[in-house]
Amino acid sequence: MTAALSSAPGAGHAPAVRTDTPADDPSRAPGVGGPSLMAARPEPADLDPRRALRELARWRGAGQDAASFPYRAVLGHYRTVGKNAVGDELLTALRAIRPQGGAGPARLLADWLPQVVDGRHGDYAGYAGIPVYTSLAENGASTDHVITALLADIVETETATLAGAPAGRPRARAALRALIAAAGLAARYGTTSTPRAPDEDAALVRAGAEAARAARERVTADVLRAVELTLTPTTRSHDEQMFIRLIQIFEAVFAAVARAVAAATEAVGTGRIDLAQKLLDEATRHVTGTSGVFRVLTTMPKDAFAVIRANTDGRSAVQSRTYRAVERSCPTLHLALVRSGLPEAELAPAMAELDAAWGAMKRTHWGITMKVIGTVRGTGGTDGASYLREAAEVRLFPALG
Repeated sequence: MTAALSSAPGAGHAPAVRTDTPADDPSRAPGVGGPSLMAARPEPADLDPRRALRELARWRGAGQDAASFPYRAVLGHYRTVGKNAVGDELLTALRAIRPQGGAGPARLLADWLPQVVDGRHGDYAGYAGIPVYTSLAENGASTDHVITALLADIVETETATLAGAPAGRPRARAALRALIAAAGLAARYGTTSTPRAPDEDAALVRAGAEAARAARERVTADVLRAVELTLTPTTRSHDEQMFIRLIQIFEAVFAAVARAVAAATEAVGTGRIDLAQKLLDEATRHVTGTSGVFRVLTTMPKDAFAVIRANTDGRSAVQSRTYRAVERSCPTLHLALVRSGLPEAELAPAMAELDAAWGAMKRTHWGITMKVIGTVRGTGGTDGASYLREAAEVRLFPALG
């Protein structure tokens, strides 16, 4: 269905956004292939930007304390209408904010703002909320915590729309399995991620709620807060919410691998080949863990991805700095190992395992892309599957033999 998202009352002059999506069909239930819950069942205060504008004005008048910023009001509107339909008046108010200070709530606000002020012409970093997650990592946040919290959010989002939307069952199950694996809950929940009773949807919802709650108990408050704030889809599509969360998970993995390779290079320079091996083994664990995440991605309907692609021009994952950092730093590690005079045979197996896992991940991405978008152009104007096919052939350690 072809539709346009008009400005909400009082939104200013926002450009009409063509969505070409069933998300705007009032007869469609929220969930896979349809609108998000907030778009399908909007709160009047979230549909209208005036509440966000009032709370921003009140916040400015009270001294602009970053700790009391009205995130809820702003995000409520963004998630209800889609970022590409947010009007000029609210965008102007947000762009006028100048956070002071470099730590705590002020740093969070400064990191968060780019993803809500970029309008229709943002970049990949803003789309994925990368500045927020970069600061988390700099402050020592666990990559496992970030991935766990993001998967818990997917599980809750997907199970919340199961009623009347059977197309969502495969995704909910896949997300729950990935969460159980990432959070180390397998021993506790076993195979409850795949209930087969007649009331399987109800059982799946209960299992999802229990697993998400248990997973969040293992995650720090700062990570949970970051995940809470970094969802600003460009459209009203339910599927874009999942897509953004998966991008954030992959970015967390790429960043962890890049840090591990850099640290391994330093370890080799000081003769600590044992430490370098441990670091590379940990990096490989993160990469192999993406297999469950890819199973969630395979549930993306083709028409839903077409909408995302149309609404995210300029926000391509080819802009990922962490991905490039991984592929740029691995040859440097090998060169450092050769120059160190240390026995290459001691570290070569760990390097080869990381190389193999990275290549398998890229081939999986290519295969899923062929299934979902075929040979059409990818997000940001890339050549889509053909671009990924060529990228999959690039090795991390080409000189390893």
